[in-house]
Amino acid sequence: MHLAGTNGKGSTAALIERGLRAAGARTGLFTSPHLVDFRERLRLDGRLAAADDVARALARVEAVPAPPGHPRTFFEAAFGLGCALFAEAHVDWAVLECGLGGRLDATNVVTPRLAVITPIGLDHAEILGDTLEAIAGEKAGIFKPGVPAVIAAQAPAAHSVLVRMAQAVDAPLESASERARLVAIDHVGPEGSDVRFDVDGFGAVEARLALVGRHQVGNARTALAVLSLLAAREPGLGLDAACARTALSSVRWPGRFEPCPGEPRLWWDGAHNPDGARVVRAAWREALGDPPGTLVLGISADKDLDAMLGAFAGPWRRVHAVAAGTSRAVTPEALAAAVGRAWPGIEATAHASVAAGIHAALERATGDERILVAGSLFVVGEAMSAMGAAEAACS
Repeated sequence: MHLAGTNGKGSTAALIERGLRAAGARTGLFTSPHLVDFRERLRLDGRLAAADDVARALARVEAVPAPPGHPRTFFEAAFGLGCALFAEAHVDWAVLECGLGGRLDATNVVTPRLAVITPIGLDHAEILGDTLEAIAGEKAGIFKPGVPAVIAAQAPAAHSVLVRMAQAVDAPLESASERARLVAIDHVGPEGSDVRFDVDGFGAVEARLALVGRHQVGNARTALAVLSLLAAREPGLGLDAACARTALSSVRWPGRFEPCPGEPRLWWDGAHNPDGARVVRAAWREALGDPPGTLVLGISADKDLDAMLGAFAGPWRRVHAVAAGTSRAVTPEALAAAVGRAWPGIEATAHASVAAGIHAALERATGDERILVAGSLFVVGEAMSAMGAAEAACS
C-alpha cells in the first residue's frame, strides 16, 4: 500500500496498519522522518525493528553498488533497508509512505495493491511547484494502471488534477468521503474524539478516535475507506467493522498533537507547513478550549515564515524561539525577531536548544498553564528526547 500527500500521511498510514494488524495480518510500516530513533521508520507489527535485524539488512543494502555518478541518498538507503526488512519478515502487507512528492520519490518503484492520497497543500514548493495543481501532479505520480486509489477530501484545484491523472493511467479512483461517510462527531477533547461513521461494507462504525483533534477525523475517514475497499477486494483478509473500531480506538502516532507522558502541561505537534499549523491551532482551540499558554517554536528555513506565524497566531503569553540541531533551521534569534514583528506585545526569547526552551517554558508557566511545542518534526523529536518520552510502539 502506497501513500502520498502533504499532511496526514503518517496518521493515516498508522491507522491503516493498525486495522490490518487487528485482522491478524503481519505488517510492515515505512514512514519518515523519525523523531528520536531511526528505527521508527521501520516498524514490524507496530514495533520498531530489532537493532540486529536492521544491521543485517543494512549490510545487504550497502553491498548493492550505487549507479556510477549517482551516490545513494540517505532516503534511498533507508527505503531499501525497509524493503529488505519487510521481505525477510515475510509481512503480509507493507504500508509505505512517500518521502517527498510521489512521481520521483524513491518509494515509487513499487506497484502496490492500493494507492492513497491524503490532503494536498503548499509545501516543498521549491521542489514540487508553487501551485496546488503542480503539487497534485507530483503526488498523483504514484497512480499505476489498474491499481485502485483512495483520495481524501481535496481543494478543488488538487482534486481535478487527481481525477484527470487517475483517468489517464486507468487507475480506479475512490473518494474517501463517499466510501466512509461521517455521521457525527459527538465530542472533541484532549482524550480524543467520539465519532460515528457509515462505511461501505462495514455499516456503522462508532469509536473514540485516540488521535486528538478534529483534523484526525478526516484521516480516520480516509483510513476507513481504505480498509473498507481492501475488505471488498480481499475477502479472505478478515477485515471487518470490529477491526476498524480497533484501529480508531487504539492507534497512536507519536509526536502528533499529544501530551508529553509524565508532563501533562506540555503538548507537542510536528506540523511544519502553514496548513498543518492551522490544523494544530484549531486543535488547540477546540480540543483544549483555547487556553492562554506558552509556545515553544522552531521552524525550518525553507518554510514560509510569515505564513507559519500567521497560522500559529493565538493566545500566547510567551514564545520561546528554538532551533533543532539541523542546518535547515531558522536561528532562534531570527525567529524571535520575526515573532516580535508579527505579534507585537508578546514576549519572545531565543534559546540555544530545544531542551533549553522547554525548560524555560516550564519554569515560567504558572498553575496548569499549557505549553505547545511546534513548528517542526525535528523540534518535536528533540523535545521528546529532552523529556525522556521516546516510545517504541505506535499503538
